[in-house]
Amino acid sequence: MLINSCEFAEDVLYDLAHDVWVRLSEDGVATVGLNSYMAWLAGRVSSVYFKPIGTRVGRGSVIGSYEGPKHFGVVRSPLGGEIVEVNHTLTSDPKLLQNDSYHAGWFAKLRLKDTNLEGAQLVSLERARKHLESRVSELKAHCYKAVPDHELYAFGVECSAVLVQLNEYIQRAPIGTVVHVASDEPTADVEMVRWAKQTGQLLLEKRVEDGVHHYLVKKVM
Repeated sequence: MLINSCEFAEDVLYDLAHDVWVRLSEDGVATVGLNSYMAWLAGRVSSVYFKPIGTRVGRGSVIGSYEGPKHFGVVRSPLGGEIVEVNHTLTSDPKLLQNDSYHAGWFAKLRLKDTNLEGAQLVSLERARKHLESRVSELKAHCYKAVPDHELYAFGVECSAVLVQLNEYIQRAPIGTVVHVASDEPTADVEMVRWAKQTGQLLLEKRVEDGVHHYLVKKVM
């Protein structure tokens, strides 16, 4: 489900006080992750830190942290238990916290102290929706389909000039590179769609916010 362009999974439970989610298994292990909007607050996440495996934690205890150019944040446990596994893939690819928040971007796994969750402060997406809408709005979180590797801001200039810069960058960049283009040019939408068709590159996303056109372009060839 999308809420203000931020993705939320329907198969997890949400701890609204700590901005995290949890996926429970039958063997008493809980997978914990960071809500998508919190990861996006950091900008491009550059580093992730975990508390050691074997650490015992209570609800609200810090189980790790993440950092980007715009924000340093901590990840708090939604339940009491022991850390039995952490997602080391995030160390080498921290963008997974944003690109795949509810699956490959999971943070840690806990063996629960008490598998009886009666009274636990966890709610379904349906019950959490209004709170999440308010939280995304309050934080002014901007989520995208992929973390950009490069950004081009072009205000007060023609879109054609921006496309010259975009072409130059794309030609040098490796396949898989994602570029965020922002423009206030009224014709930007037509020009960007045409550019993507002509070059064969993938237009991942487009949106307009406060009169500014935003595009995510991925180099695929």
